[in-house]
Amino acid sequence: MLKYLLSLLTAMLLLGSMFPVVLLAESVTMLDRVLVVVDDDIITLGEFESALSSMQSKLAASGEKSPSEKILKEKVLEQLVFEKLLQLHAKNTGINVTDAMLQQAMERLAKQNNLTVPQILQKLKEEGISEETFKEDLKNQLLVQRAIERDVRRQVSVLDSEVDGVLKNVAAARSNRTYNLSHIMLPVNEEASPTELEKGRERGISLRRRILEGKISFDTAARKYSSAPDSEKGGNLGWKTKDQLPALFANALEGMQEGDISKPLVSPGGIHLLKLNQLKGSKQQLVNQTRARHILFKAKNKVDIEHAKLEMQKIRKRILAGEDFGELAAEVSQDTGSAVKGGELGWLNKGETVPGFEQAMDALQVGEISQPIVSQFGVHLIQLEERRLLDVSEQKRRDVIRQQIGKRKVAEKYDQFLKQLKSGAYIEYRVPIDEM
Repeated sequence: MLKYLLSLLTAMLLLGSMFPVVLLAESVTMLDRVLVVVDDDIITLGEFESALSSMQSKLAASGEKSPSEKILKEKVLEQLVFEKLLQLHAKNTGINVTDAMLQQAMERLAKQNNLTVPQILQKLKEEGISEETFKEDLKNQLLVQRAIERDVRRQVSVLDSEVDGVLKNVAAARSNRTYNLSHIMLPVNEEASPTELEKGRERGISLRRRILEGKISFDTAARKYSSAPDSEKGGNLGWKTKDQLPALFANALEGMQEGDISKPLVSPGGIHLLKLNQLKGSKQQLVNQTRARHILFKAKNKVDIEHAKLEMQKIRKRILAGEDFGELAAEVSQDTGSAVKGGELGWLNKGETVPGFEQAMDALQVGEISQPIVSQFGVHLIQLEERRLLDVSEQKRRDVIRQQIGKRKVAEKYDQFLKQLKSGAYIEYRVPIDEM
């Protein structure tokens, strides 16, 4: 079980890479049968069996339906070939993994598994996996990660015009709608036959007609007939976004207007009627932002900090006496990035600065200048310039669309990249799938 869990955690190190299977390599002996030759490397029966076992465990844990044994073996072998091609490509093009990188990866993996690195190595040893084998496998996966990052992800960009094009699509514009809903569920047997489901749908049609004719209110019908947990509240579900609803409901709501009642929706759980009570467009997402500027004197030990505080008090007095904050920041601030802009930090969201700095900044009035503030970077003098409440919903939508386009482009680029690697490689399959 630990092998499978660690293989999943190792996969997380690839952080969204398109490579779907990560293996813990088994020790290769001289007697291990060679299945595939990939350029000047090989895939052995031991590697294949380890990968196959890992994939079977993954499918079992996820509840996914497993394909036939032959198809599963073909997929696993193909993924092993791709992994080997990526590893060879990384090594041949100058990518390397240092001991420090390997150690950091092991520490991240240990943290994700709520263990220490020594504990992971000990558990692997108990399962017959040596530290050397584990490190070599992890190193290979890091090589793959770096190759994908350099040759796939960094080659992909998303233009503003592409995002604008998607935003014009009506479906995308509706993605942030929120719905105030009421719901009725007429129960059916979980093992209902098609005939029984049709009878349930007809009951739904009849009830919907009675509601539309005013013979019974939706609220009363929900209390009387619905088997859903919300029936006692008249079926009211409150405000929901599309992502918070089953696809069956979300799709039905696309063409509905306020006050509409859906046609009966059939699911394994029952027959559903939805009433759209209210509809809102894109929800506003408001955030507090602060615009400030600062002067920094770098200091770490107590003596330097006290000296910096005294010097900063002198600067503060000069500003209060009429000298320009921006000019003094450009002249004396040791934060070179902001000094050239007169100390400007731009608009800051909550959490974007260190706690002590943010706390001092939040306590200021617009135009006010702080006392010298100590942080891990040194001693600051802060001037609060402006505060605002900003609606970032539009930017959020753009970010989501940009990510979606980026993922699609990366997937396409990755497929092309693998095909290119495969076409230029020597690959010899020595054992038929049926004999593995």
